[in-house]
Amino acid sequence: MTERMKTVWLLGARGMAAVVFGVLTLLWPQLTVLALAWVFGAYALVDGVMLLSTAWRQCRHERRPAVACAAAGMLGVVAGLVAALWPGLTALALLIVTCAWAIVTGCLELWVATRMRHQLRHAWWWRASAAVSVAAGALLWLRPDAGAVAIALVLGVYALIAGGLWLAAAWREYRTRTGRGTRPWLGPASGARVAH
Repeated sequence: MTERMKTVWLLGARGMAAVVFGVLTLLWPQLTVLALAWVFGAYALVDGVMLLSTAWRQCRHERRPAVACAAAGMLGVVAGLVAALWPGLTALALLIVTCAWAIVTGCLELWVATRMRHQLRHAWWWRASAAVSVAAGALLWLRPDAGAVAIALVLGVYALIAGGLWLAAAWREYRTRTGRGTRPWLGPASGARVAH
């Protein structure tokens, strides 16, 4: 599998993980705090591992963005483990963990996507997903009295939007890489013809 197709699969897997998390939280908004923590923990852990994989693949090309991406990935892994393994987690503690995760990872990803906008064909999608993450974290932060249901709804909507953006990026990247796209995002790939 080529590096370009690995990018497509990584984008698609990240999008699917977000969509599954979003659907679960929206279908069962009455989840207990413990159940929501487990679901969020699993999602944050998977998302963190995917960000670490992205950082590993980018470290040969762009060191600073790779470090920022790795930091976001490590934060996702830590947040996932804390949320899933903290016994007796309260709604307020879960809110703090999810807010910190959403805002910090969103800011780091926004910086990486902006810094690498000329190298990444899917940078626009990444920036949009990062902005949605920051917005979701800020929305939860403004309502520290929110219960598990409110947290589940905000996280579910965030995950569906972000997942949709990642899946759209994967689909667009796939069509561009295979020559089936109507227009590449930042211009034609080397040697590729663009259909009008």
